[in-house]
Amino acid sequence: MQHLRIAMVSLHTSPLASPGGSDAGGMNVVVLAQAKALAAAGHDVTIFTRRSDDAADVVSVDGAPLAVRYLPAGPPTALPKSEIDQHIPEFAAALRDAVALLADSGRRPHLFHSHHWMSGVAALDVAREFGIPHLQSFHSIAATGHDQELSKGEPPESPARVPGEARCAQESDLIVAVSRAEARTAIRRLGADPARVTVVRPGVDPSVFFPAERPAEPAYLVAAARLQPLKGVDLAIESLAHVSDDVRPRLLVAGAGSADFADYETELRRLVADLGLDEQVEFVGAKGRAELADLLRGATLALVPSHSETYGLIALESAACGAPVIAWKAGGLVEAVRDGESGLLLESREPAEWGATIERLLRDDARLTQLREDAVAHAAERTWEQSARELAECYWGVADPSLWLPEGDGPVVFLHAHPDDETIQTGALIRHLTAAGQRVDLLTATRGERGGVVPGPLSHLEGTPELETHRRGELERAIDHLGIAEHRFLGEPPARAADESPRRYRDSGMRWITDHLAGPAEDAEADAFTSTSVDEAADDVAAYLRAVGARALISYDAFGTYGHPDHVRCHEVAALAAVLAGVPLYEVLSPEVNQQAAGGGEAAEGELVLMRLGQHREALVEALRAHASQVSVDEEAGEIVHTGGQREPIEASAGVRRVR
Repeated sequence: MQHLRIAMVSLHTSPLASPGGSDAGGMNVVVLAQAKALAAAGHDVTIFTRRSDDAADVVSVDGAPLAVRYLPAGPPTALPKSEIDQHIPEFAAALRDAVALLADSGRRPHLFHSHHWMSGVAALDVAREFGIPHLQSFHSIAATGHDQELSKGEPPESPARVPGEARCAQESDLIVAVSRAEARTAIRRLGADPARVTVVRPGVDPSVFFPAERPAEPAYLVAAARLQPLKGVDLAIESLAHVSDDVRPRLLVAGAGSADFADYETELRRLVADLGLDEQVEFVGAKGRAELADLLRGATLALVPSHSETYGLIALESAACGAPVIAWKAGGLVEAVRDGESGLLLESREPAEWGATIERLLRDDARLTQLREDAVAHAAERTWEQSARELAECYWGVADPSLWLPEGDGPVVFLHAHPDDETIQTGALIRHLTAAGQRVDLLTATRGERGGVVPGPLSHLEGTPELETHRRGELERAIDHLGIAEHRFLGEPPARAADESPRRYRDSGMRWITDHLAGPAEDAEADAFTSTSVDEAADDVAAYLRAVGARALISYDAFGTYGHPDHVRCHEVAALAAVLAGVPLYEVLSPEVNQQAAGGGEAAEGELVLMRLGQHREALVEALRAHASQVSVDEEAGEIVHTGGQREPIEASAGVRRVR
């Protein structure tokens, strides 16, 4: 497994701060948990944050390659979030000095990942100065203009926030949102390029958040959140007043206020008194991770009445502890809660409706038990390890590919079976390399003579000599979109062994021998790619690799993406050619293997790099459109349609493994 040096930035709050109090919340949990999981996978992670006390300059975490480094930005004391932005320049200067020292010692970060807008504003110029990619996560996006109702997000704490968020969204190399809802907001409200926005959802730690055999008796509800208006704890309290006396449980409010909302807890306590709920509502303060888990484990239900959440991590943690969630149907909560399974999403903020929903569940033991079981199953699907693997895919997608390629100045050579394979199988990867300044050459083994034709205006070409000529033109146009420097058909000099006459390798066709095994067409010619020797084809590939001084060779894995015999033969030929030419060899992972690797199983072993490459989607789609005789592009569905009508998602991603 390849490893990265990652600089995370969390300016306004330390990830080591306890969530639920002051300005610490779900973001703190996400940053620290993902950092720990990345470090456990071998990546070197440093989190830069503002000094707010007299702690040591650097704190190592769990003995892993993970450290939290404190930088000066205003007085070394806790400050309201609304006052911190005036200290961004000081933090940025300290961050620049820290990165310069790392660079001088040969440990320059491979990328920046900023959390919250202040971090991004501080880090962007530093990243640009040092030529380091910058990723941005917001965790919350402020409401703007006259549209500042809480359902649209929290009010901006300073005039600098709205323009600061827009700058981060528009200038970062990638936006990593925690939900599809947040991704949409970044695009629509902040002007982010959709191709540079991706989603990595949070996870949950099952060693901390796990269910008890049964909820505590007597029943109680939990509302865990920072005490500020956005979190809507007043709705949780008012809802309790609408539950009948004979089943009304206690409500435990876990959280503390922040300096910017110092009066909110007082308002909540006054509301409790006004409703006569002093005996039923208890404010238990902010809880650490283990304490919060204990609280949730005993709860009958968890209430998440937030006006807006980019995700709502507390909903996932509650589910993991076996506490079904009742939440408002807003923002990322639609993704954090599986409605009707891990909890219920309400479309109303009327306390009477919330109270009635609570009461119905309290009177229905069978329904509660089923929700509890389904909630635990739902949460088990999201671990921090999985979240970190997805985040690493984002990192590799913007990182300099020379980090995983071998040293050298020569071209990276791709070996493919037919025209269109270079685009369908590796188009995004090729564009990623060429956009980074890496020369890419393409060897195509056959002309794709036996390919079908998409029904339509080009149908008359099927089975005719003109199809080959037309496909050559399509390939040339696709090559232009992908930025490929040189193309040769295998068997033509310089892709032909010395002293050998030029030759051609023909398309072998394909037939299914069994449900899972393909072979060449029964009438494949004697000069078909699979009919000729591996040695001869490998000699031709090796001749080209030597002629151009190739840096690396990339081709299919043993599965050949979907088992086409010409793809499998490319794999066999590439393996031998790389040995003959003394060139490093990389395999492009087939979809099934890629999916297994993304899940962290055995397929994830070895020198493996998985990449999200959405920023190259436009070039990929244009290259796909160029192959109009072979595929049609359904942009609305995000799919290509093959000649036989089979649909396939347009995947702007790649997985490669070094095998030699």
